[in-house]
Amino acid sequence: MSRADFYPEWTGLLKGRRLVLVVTGGVAAYKAAELARLYLKAGAVVRVAMTEAAARFVTPLTFESLTGQPAVWDMWSRPQPEIGHVAWAEWAEAMIAAPATADFLAKMACGLADDFASALILAFEGPKLLAPAMNTGMYLNQATQANIGLLAQRGMTVLVPPCGPLASGRVGPGRLPHPKVILRQTARMLAPKPLEGRSFLVTAGATQESWDDIRILTNRSSGLMGLSLARAAWLMGAGVLLIAGPSLANPMWCGEDFLFKTAETTEDMLMEVQKAWPDYDSLIMNAAPADFKPVKVSGKIKKDDFLSCPLVLERTPDILKSLRSGTKDRSKTVIGFAAEDEDLALRAWEKLKDKDLDFIVANQAGGTASAFASPEIHVFLLAKDGRETEIGPGPKFGVAWEILENVAGVSG
Repeated sequence: MSRADFYPEWTGLLKGRRLVLVVTGGVAAYKAAELARLYLKAGAVVRVAMTEAAARFVTPLTFESLTGQPAVWDMWSRPQPEIGHVAWAEWAEAMIAAPATADFLAKMACGLADDFASALILAFEGPKLLAPAMNTGMYLNQATQANIGLLAQRGMTVLVPPCGPLASGRVGPGRLPHPKVILRQTARMLAPKPLEGRSFLVTAGATQESWDDIRILTNRSSGLMGLSLARAAWLMGAGVLLIAGPSLANPMWCGEDFLFKTAETTEDMLMEVQKAWPDYDSLIMNAAPADFKPVKVSGKIKKDDFLSCPLVLERTPDILKSLRSGTKDRSKTVIGFAAEDEDLALRAWEKLKDKDLDFIVANQAGGTASAFASPEIHVFLLAKDGRETEIGPGPKFGVAWEILENVAGVSG
């Protein structure tokens, strides 16, 4: 079975996973209900452990109704034939503390276990994700920062709380990260990491060339495949910079390890790629830059003046050729795309050699099987050592995942 069938969407990484959501006593505790709902929507099985303070903000019944699983806040609240926190620790595949208060972080740093939630997370030996949320002063306090640093050194994933208005009326760092951000970070924490330690520069979408003040030349690329490749690389552990044409809106995945820039024209994209390239070890050139641009750009062309203003075109820069010809460093991995309407494999092999690529992904450009603006794709991955791998047809994220597994040398 294709890996594309395993992960048709990135949320498929959480399907069937056993998660314990630890909710502690902050004002943001109500947002944990939305986080639990998102985990369930992704196919995870969720149990909730609460501190006594958390149960004053949101009742255990709320979480039990959402998840269909027990929500426990008191070590002694009900008779159990098993040692509850130990049994839960053995059941879980991952634990997520959201919100994690300053008090709970301090307990974790010191190894205290005076309630069900702290005893459970201390007994658990698997991956832990912490989403701090508290007053700005508490978050910036040296003691809290020292505790966060210590927990990160122990291998826990600690999110940085965004700045914004807080319940106290103060504005600053300390807000709970959006539940969707925590969801993505959970998926990354549990995903295989064949690209850990690597860095990927990914381009996506169509660029635009102005004809006059209101008209442009562009193409049908949606940028979805490039976005899928960037997301898959990040989930596999890589640092990512996504440079996209205006056709692709901000993917809302931005963060410390996932950066995003927009490039309007082909020349803009070339400059952004050249600027960033020294800092990355791999390039995926999935964008569909406009190949031509008008020689002359004027104000709005009136309909009656159309015949007297002929459209004369000139070539835009070839980004891949410019990049390869401008450096002798061949230690970096370069992956190109070939969208062709006929002789797909032949033209892709020619492009791989002409542009000195390590890999090229060949896909159909026209007809009913065209990848443009379609949620699915069918490709052939060609490697410079002569290997040819057919991937798909399938959803673009699943195909992107399988492409990157092949690039990383991982067997599906």
